[in-house]
Amino acid sequence: MRNLFAPSLVVFQEVIRSGSIGSAAKELGLTQPAVSKIINDVEAYFGIELVVRKNTGVTLTQAGQVMLSWSESITREMKNMVDEMNSMTSNAVVDVSFGFPSLIAFTIMSGMIKKFKEVFPNAQVSMYEAQLSSFLPAVRDGRLDFAIGTLSDEMKLHDLHVEPLFESEFVLVASKSRTRTGITTLSALQNEQWVLPQTNMGYYSELLTTLQKNGISSENIVKTDSVVTIYNLVLNADFLTVIPCDMTTPFGSNQFITIPVEEALPVARYAAVWSKNYRIKKAASILVELAKEYSSYNCQRRKQLIEVD
Repeated sequence: MRNLFAPSLVVFQEVIRSGSIGSAAKELGLTQPAVSKIINDVEAYFGIELVVRKNTGVTLTQAGQVMLSWSESITREMKNMVDEMNSMTSNAVVDVSFGFPSLIAFTIMSGMIKKFKEVFPNAQVSMYEAQLSSFLPAVRDGRLDFAIGTLSDEMKLHDLHVEPLFESEFVLVASKSRTRTGITTLSALQNEQWVLPQTNMGYYSELLTTLQKNGISSENIVKTDSVVTIYNLVLNADFLTVIPCDMTTPFGSNQFITIPVEEALPVARYAAVWSKNYRIKKAASILVELAKEYSSYNCQRRKQLIEVD
């Protein structure tokens, strides 16, 4: 093998993903000897063993781990190149994948995606809902084109592009079955049961510090990535939660109330982030611009509503 070609990298990745040469051959529609030869040729090209072959399958050597990381980056960049070249034709099929928190789904997502599909009617869009901390590994290695979420000062984002979007106030929310008692304090609620999103950074990490300073222990806090579960526990199990103002009346529901507290809750800073190691796709770049546009519109609308009230 005088030169290392992309198909060889794809075969190498499939062997690792499948766990054995035989399984990879079946998945790729090749013969087992053909796959073995490709792996042998790649190892000969570098002059080092990349995988350890056993009866139970294959495992990566240290060199193989380095090879896998680089090969995934190369094939991903080649795919992005093909996508961008294809996007220059009118009948192109582009794909974009990104992560977002629930607030985006409740506010700007529908406008963003509707406008995006007008520009790219054949686009294949994959969207994933969770907190930003869950998405960062996939953003860093290029599996996600970008992600939207809340930032906090302790987050290490030097390897990421950060595009600020908007700020959002959060409020304490309970079921309307509770009797309103006026303004209270967080310390007065330390024996209550709480439910919050699962994350170790961003807004809810800051909020957790605030709650703990006011005597609310982690034993009284249930964590989940499911916004449906959060609403359900608040509505049917008398839990408390802290969510953005725009999420207090989901789908027009009047089943929730806000409880004013004396303490100032942290303000969330939302941003879009993507890796500096990869050139962002045109389609993904347009989605980020749409997120900025619709975030600005949503903020203006909220200010108008506050002025009317």
